[in-house]
Amino acid sequence: MRRPYVAACIALFMALGFCACAPAPVPPGDTKNDIAMTVNGTKVHADEFRYCVGQVRAAVWDTATKKGWAVDDAGPVRDSRAGELLVDQAAARCIDGVVQRQGAVRLALIDDASFKSLVDRWNADNAARQAASEAGEVLYGPVEKTLEQYEFQEMADAASEQEKADAAALTGDPGALDALIRARPEAAERLDMAAPEDRAIAAQILAREMFESTHDRAVDDAEVTMNESWLSGLTISDLVGS
Repeated sequence: MRRPYVAACIALFMALGFCACAPAPVPPGDTKNDIAMTVNGTKVHADEFRYCVGQVRAAVWDTATKKGWAVDDAGPVRDSRAGELLVDQAAARCIDGVVQRQGAVRLALIDDASFKSLVDRWNADNAARQAASEAGEVLYGPVEKTLEQYEFQEMADAASEQEKADAAALTGDPGALDALIRARPEAAERLDMAAPEDRAIAAQILAREMFESTHDRAVDDAEVTMNESWLSGLTISDLVGS
């Protein structure tokens, strides 16, 4: 599962806006906010799963159209190829998000990997940005971020912190850096490995690759349990909110 997953994702989601791609989250604890799945023990409730559905549905409908699949909005979601793909892609998006937040917890950047905690941080950030705007302070980006924009910025910040730590570790261990360069000589292409500044650049390149590889393995190795009893009672319309 290779993902160009920090800068490219942020640019794409911020450029497109994605303001209306997901329904408003159901308050956690609501009787309708059932558990859709678990990822490494972290519960993914219905509101988070529908949020993920909102992010993948355009691509799923495009695939369904190209392949000539019938889309029965009122039919059970598991009874059609389009519905199956929608569930699979939404689940993959949820897994990616949860694993990313779990990584941020390990870095002590956040203290909770739950979706509720993400939404709380997003609301707090928007409240702080609104107050700063009213106070005449200079803001970068919109006064009010969408949840997607906030999530991907948080993701980028966590990735950056991990990459900085890994790059610093490599720079401080010349033997380890040289060994990795011998294994991945293209990472040092057009760099002078005798020059400290170029060694630092090579360490940054390798740290990015290490982060992406580690994340991909974590996604692949995640312990995932789908709540089929919840899914079995849903139609496509139930999931997409239409």
